[in-house]
Amino acid sequence: MKHKTTEALVEYWNAVRGDRPAPRRSEIEPRDIKRILPHVFILERQDQWTYKFRLAGTGLCNAYGTEFRRQNMASLWHDECRTNMTHILNDVTGSAAAGLLEYTAETAEGRQVTFEMVLLPLAQDNGSLTRIIGAAVPLEHHHWLGDHMLTNQWIDRIQLIEPSQLPKSPAAALAARIARQSPPRIVPGPATLAARRERMGAERPYLRLIRDNGINVDKVREH
Repeated sequence: MKHKTTEALVEYWNAVRGDRPAPRRSEIEPRDIKRILPHVFILERQDQWTYKFRLAGTGLCNAYGTEFRRQNMASLWHDECRTNMTHILNDVTGSAAAGLLEYTAETAEGRQVTFEMVLLPLAQDNGSLTRIIGAAVPLEHHHWLGDHMLTNQWIDRIQLIEPSQLPKSPAAALAARIARQSPPRIVPGPATLAARRERMGAERPYLRLIRDNGINVDKVREH
């Protein structure tokens, strides 16, 4: 992993799960990871092709210049990228592995930014793995990011990581360290975003903030 945000989420998830395949959704404490919450999202598996956003942090929405409203994560990609994304989502919930992606997103004007995304399984109280907690964060800062919608994206690198390969630390110690770290840069949404909402509604949305009971992402091109 290249970014502290994705690394922090993986370390926290790994500490909370202990020796189990995955932690329960109810064990994830938003206050423990409040510094990185703006870039965190939660997906809900409905079937092997459908993983809908239940939450998408404001930092991620601002970076894309739009919001997500119960979008299917797999539908944000096309052709081989969609196939690869569907496979890794199913691997995460099917084998409790951690998914790591590096991908490029592009504006209609051709501006590009690289993101790192991590995907981690969450268990229901009955043990079934039907949720994924993840984070997606840009690896570079661009002054235009958030002022231009990201309308096209493709996967550059994709990897599955066995949880047994991840080092463990006490969850409390990790939460304290995350709280001490400087929060990731939040890209402010443009002041004109609300005024452009009607025009943006005609374009394909990528992210929307969904509140989830208090807990205020080889090169294949997308067409």
